[in-house]
Amino acid sequence: QGQAIQLVTQLIQQQGGVGGLLNQLQQGGLGDVVNSWVSNGANQSVSGEQLQQALGSEQLQQAAAAVGVDQAQAGNLLSQFLPQLINGITPNGNAADADGFGLDDIARIAMQQFMNK
Repeated sequence: QGQAIQLVTQLIQQQGGVGGLLNQLQQGGLGDVVNSWVSNGANQSVSGEQLQQALGSEQLQQAAAAVGVDQAQAGNLLSQFLPQLINGITPNGNAADADGFGLDDIARIAMQQFMNK
């Protein structure tokens, strides 16, 4: 869980914020999936491989190395935790809501999400 939070915050930093991360995923072919996380409906699942493709190997490799996991582990961690996290920081079903969150807020929300499992 700790590695997942570190990984997500690393990617958010790389992309210049949550909006940048969501944009990257949408441009990488995961638009419908990301929209399901933001909306108030059920979250669509995503595989680690899909996330690797959408983010790009280099981006994911850098983030994975920063937290001490390999790229495949990083993709799997993200596939488990990213949908819940994005859902948690967009309670009104609006991706723009996520831009107001700093990394500390995101880490706090992530911890709340994981503790509730």
